[in-house]
Amino acid sequence: MEIPKPLRGLPGWVGRPVWGEARSVRELRLLKQSTWWQGYGMPEGRGRPILLIAGFLAGPSTIDALEHVLNVAGWNVRQADVGRNAGPAYRGIDQCEQDLADLYQQAGQKVRVIGHSRGGQYAKILAFRHPEMVEQIITLGSPLQVKYPKYAVVKVPAETLDRLWRTGVFGAVDVEAEQRVDDERFEPISDDIGFVSIFSKTDGIVDWRTSFDPQATPVEVNASHAGLPNSIAGVGAVAGALA
Repeated sequence: MEIPKPLRGLPGWVGRPVWGEARSVRELRLLKQSTWWQGYGMPEGRGRPILLIAGFLAGPSTIDALEHVLNVAGWNVRQADVGRNAGPAYRGIDQCEQDLADLYQQAGQKVRVIGHSRGGQYAKILAFRHPEMVEQIITLGSPLQVKYPKYAVVKVPAETLDRLWRTGVFGAVDVEAEQRVDDERFEPISDDIGFVSIFSKTDGIVDWRTSFDPQATPVEVNASHAGLPNSIAGVGAVAGALA
């Protein structure tokens, strides 16, 4: 499979249809009005475990809808306790590792990990570090080829925060641990772990081209970035990946 190259230069900085993100409110409303909200169409979970991870500067509310649909369908779902996922990546990964281990031990079987945006990067790192605990990863609008999307609205504040973290403005930071995460985000994972990357060419935040990975099965949907875990299209793609 040929991996598309991300946009570069000026198109990469200003080329995302960010105005399309306004439709995310309607996407969520339509999801709640659909039969998906009652779990119809989602594979039966039968208590199988799933760890959900929210994106950068997001929080639980951004993946609550997906959690609801999965719970109704009988999956054993836990959200990673990363808050708004705004701090250094290594701290978020540390928390995700604990949540993964707890869910794995509680369920007695490998865990499927679903991550939105930055959460998808975390999902891949968890799969790299703990193949013995991860059954599958599903990423939603995640930049898998770059640390931060090139789009200025995301890149500028994210990289500014990154530099501030490393200089200790917000308190002591383990720079070596953060660098380890930076290195591992691009490492290949075990071929025994399922890997599906769901993306949208109308994503207003992340360049869809960066969501391709040589190991991942790409699945295209029509949704906003915020709508990927909160729309009929996005939830339907997750259902297909879990089937």
